[in-house]
Amino acid sequence: MTEAAAKSTKNSKVRVAVVQHEPAWLDLEAGVQKTCKLIEEAAQAGAKLIAFSECWIPGYPAWIWTRPVDFGLGVKYVKNSLVIDSSQMQRMCEAAGTNQINVSLGFSERDGNSVYIAQALIDESGKIVMKRRKMKPTHMERTIFGDASGECLASVVALPDVGRVGALSCWEHMQPLLKYYTFSQNEEIHVAAWPALDSFVEGSPGFWSMSVEGMYISELVCRV
Repeated sequence: MTEAAAKSTKNSKVRVAVVQHEPAWLDLEAGVQKTCKLIEEAAQAGAKLIAFSECWIPGYPAWIWTRPVDFGLGVKYVKNSLVIDSSQMQRMCEAAGTNQINVSLGFSERDGNSVYIAQALIDESGKIVMKRRKMKPTHMERTIFGDASGECLASVVALPDVGRVGALSCWEHMQPLLKYYTFSQNEEIHVAAWPALDSFVEGSPGFWSMSVEGMYISELVCRV
């Protein structure tokens, strides 16, 4: 898609699907099947982009905030994390292509025996056009996830019939320079992926996007 073509979408309306489903916890195969089903449902409803939460596959490891050292869960989490060059990822790409819909996927990426908080943008032809890792895992997330490197900064791409789309994860939205660099790439739609951790208490300083009431999904997708 050319820059001119991307700009031509600025004033058009884009239907976006924000998933509000519980992940298939610690089950890679079930997670892939559920993702493909939701991609199909969103496309049938006329959406041009579907967005999933942080670590949608295989679910966010919330136990790290109460019992950070859990060897059994840690091993299972790694085994059920998603490898980029895998048949599971290929199936989700094929679902995007078959249904002609763009996908913003949040997942735990497995690289060898290390895992990273990752996001990928899959275009409507089924091609991965952007893949990034969260620059620095937040606090206790570092007991599970590794750090990213510089390539994660280039996170904005032009998607057909949608515009220039970018993505960040969770506490990255509290880092002004990282947000600024993302916006400076002429981003038109931003996918902010958050996990759900606690119940929302009215008047509390907590984020609605991280609450149970957010139904385990908390992307904020908006025009900027």
